[in-house]
Amino acid sequence: MHRSLASILALGMIVSCAESPEDIGSPTWPERVPAKLDFKTHVRPILVINCIECHNSEDAVKYSGLNLQTKAAAMTTGKNAPVIIPGNADGSLLIQMLQRDPQHQWAMPPTPDRIWGARLEILRKWINEGADWPTGLVLEHPAEVENW
Repeated sequence: MHRSLASILALGMIVSCAESPEDIGSPTWPERVPAKLDFKTHVRPILVINCIECHNSEDAVKYSGLNLQTKAAAMTTGKNAPVIIPGNADGSLLIQMLQRDPQHQWAMPPTPDRIWGARLEILRKWINEGADWPTGLVLEHPAEVENW
């Protein structure tokens, strides 16, 4: 009986660990790309910290018309929409802009707030995997974030 209870508890711990998002370090400065992406845990912090201050519904008009607050807006707004092409990171203007030389006039985000390393690879993987974005999720301004 004791062995069965221990086995059940161990199995429960394995299942609960498998269901929780992979720990990759700080949500705003991840150390590595997770095997399985979770939009809220891995992609949202990068977009909020690096993009939403300018690319929101209120300020988009000043920044190429690009609004990244909602999935619908992210997929349809911007002077050269679409900037995100699900399944095609290299063809997505978002990734192209992030990879520009920091001195380029249209490099995003502006220096010194570059997106590189694991953060860039998380966005690339997210787009290549279909750019999944939970229905109804609106990205808030960084000043309004209470927790990641």
